[in-house]
Amino acid sequence: MLSFTNLTLRRGTAVLFSDVSLTLHQGQKAGLVGANGAGKTSLFRLICGELEADTGDLSFPASTRIAWLQQEIPATPQPAIEYVLDGDTALRRIEAAISTAEQDENYSAIGQLHEQLDSIDGYSARSRAGQLLAGLGFTNDQFELPLSAFSGGWRIRLNLAQTLMTPSDLLLLDEPT
Repeated sequence: MLSFTNLTLRRGTAVLFSDVSLTLHQGQKAGLVGANGAGKTSLFRLICGELEADTGDLSFPASTRIAWLQQEIPATPQPAIEYVLDGDTALRRIEAAISTAEQDENYSAIGQLHEQLDSIDGYSARSRAGQLLAGLGFTNDQFELPLSAFSGGWRIRLNLAQTLMTPSDLLLLDEPT
């Protein structure tokens, strides 16, 4: 559950919203439409803990996992599918720990880490990332292309795929068009 109670948010001298009260329950979907500068991204930043409300309360369970579609991504040499896989930070953390344990020849840790990888369905992650990319119009040949090879619109699709790859309880889509 996500709840706003008498919430007010200002940016500089501008009041973006004032005395907002709203409760969204698990499974509900909501859309927020407004002109540029109306405060949509600021609201997301508030939910993600990057901003604080001027007055009122924002509450949701501390265990809530949030995925937020950012508006832009950099044009880097990273392969598209690797960028999408980066959305699952637990997967990447376990993969890095496995690599370290293998270098250290820590076989006990390797076994435990592979159990963790299995528990988060990590062995199917690359396949799931490929399915997300294919569903968003990418061909198999494009999976290994660098982010810099894609236009802005296609990079937004890559960003959407990464966001959807992120395990979450709350999905925030900022200008997903």
